[in-house]
Amino acid sequence: MAPSLSEKCRELAVSAMKDGITQAALEVLKQHGYEGLTMDRVAEVAGIAKGSLYHYFRNKQELVTYLFEQTIEPAIQAGEEIFQRVVPAVEKLEAMVRMWFDYFSQHRGLFDFLFRDPAVRELCFTSQRAKNGLAIDRFSAVLRQGIDEGVFRPLDVTYAAEMIIGSLQFVIERQLETGESHPIEDSVRRLMDIVLHGIGCVRNDAPAASVIPASCSSPSERTEVAQCHGEEGNRR
Repeated sequence: MAPSLSEKCRELAVSAMKDGITQAALEVLKQHGYEGLTMDRVAEVAGIAKGSLYHYFRNKQELVTYLFEQTIEPAIQAGEEIFQRVVPAVEKLEAMVRMWFDYFSQHRGLFDFLFRDPAVRELCFTSQRAKNGLAIDRFSAVLRQGIDEGVFRPLDVTYAAEMIIGSLQFVIERQLETGESHPIEDSVRRLMDIVLHGIGCVRNDAPAASVIPASCSSPSERTEVAQCHGEEGNRR
């Protein structure tokens, strides 16, 4: 049974109220940090009674978690849109990687702020880990598609998906820790290069089927790999 008009209006009102409260919490965080984030201060900035605040959030941990989830929700939706595209697996995989790097770059200031405080960072990590299951499912499906297309070799898609997601997350978290910033296309190119081609040159006397990976999607890439193999043979 579809929700009634009154139920929809109530849901919208709750969503709007929670969004207003999280914006107030963000202002308090900016001024006082996580230790200074109290429900009293949030209620004061939001312009509501403290008792009303507890109707929406039980404590400040729940409030910060909701703030982080709202921050990454657009990226999750964008990932779903990419996943639904009818395109080759390599193109889809690259688009998903680029989307995460691009989203991080667009919201770098907010991520820098959220991850600055160790307590807030741990809450964000906990929330992020809880959502990793969906990401693993989506990346696994793309890898399985690539195997069916013949561009990826048969492998444990779940394990491979975990490695790709782990690499993505570590690169982003490392930039937050160091304050460094890398061009999006450079980050995408480097990660995709390692995912598609690995880090080693195949020996020249290896079986022909494995000399040049099927994932090399262009003549120039295949030439580069072939040259790498030739150089390896010349060194022996």
